[in-house]
Amino acid sequence: MLSLGFSVLFGVPAGVVSAVRRGRPLDYVLRIFSLAGLSMPSFWLGMIVILLLVRSLGMIRSMTYVSPFENLRANLFQFLLPALAVGYRSSALIMRITRSTMLEVLREDYIRTAWAKGQQESLVVWRHAFKNASLPVITLIGIEFAFLIGGLIVTETVFNLPGVARYLVDAIQVRDYPIVQNLAMLIAVVVVLANLAVDLLYTWLDPRIKYGTA
Repeated sequence: MLSLGFSVLFGVPAGVVSAVRRGRPLDYVLRIFSLAGLSMPSFWLGMIVILLLVRSLGMIRSMTYVSPFENLRANLFQFLLPALAVGYRSSALIMRITRSTMLEVLREDYIRTAWAKGQQESLVVWRHAFKNASLPVITLIGIEFAFLIGGLIVTETVFNLPGVARYLVDAIQVRDYPIVQNLAMLIAVVVVLANLAVDLLYTWLDPRIKYGTA
């Protein structure tokens, strides 16, 4: 959840700004930043962050898992670095999709009409353009959420976190079939619920979409 929150909070505004400021220095800076995020694996970035903390500050967070019921502050700090490392890659992907969809919408006739009527830039960009460009972004966020639940085995190993993916791999290695079946079912349920949530958001974002009963 921390990774997804970071990726959405950074990726969506950065994609919108990059599309609105197309061809300007800020656009090039954000595009380079996004390409770097897509190129660097999250576990490698996490190891670099750990090394930088050790070399520059001479400190590192505890590598032993701390339960939030024991120390909530220590638990959040323990998950902060891996969340930023994983969220950076997801935010770069979200930014690229947001930028491309926003560029398509900004070329539409109704957007030019809104500009011609003298409406405020924030109103045109966020209310008219982004709302119609957000459907592919919502789809990507749902896919990323399902991936983050069960696809971070290397990152969880690097940061020594008891995640679902690491637990699943450990169960496979010791042939604990009931655990494997339950975790596989859990991941499948998360994927189904994420897609259901995305479909429901479609009707809220675009009133033209209607789901009928057969």
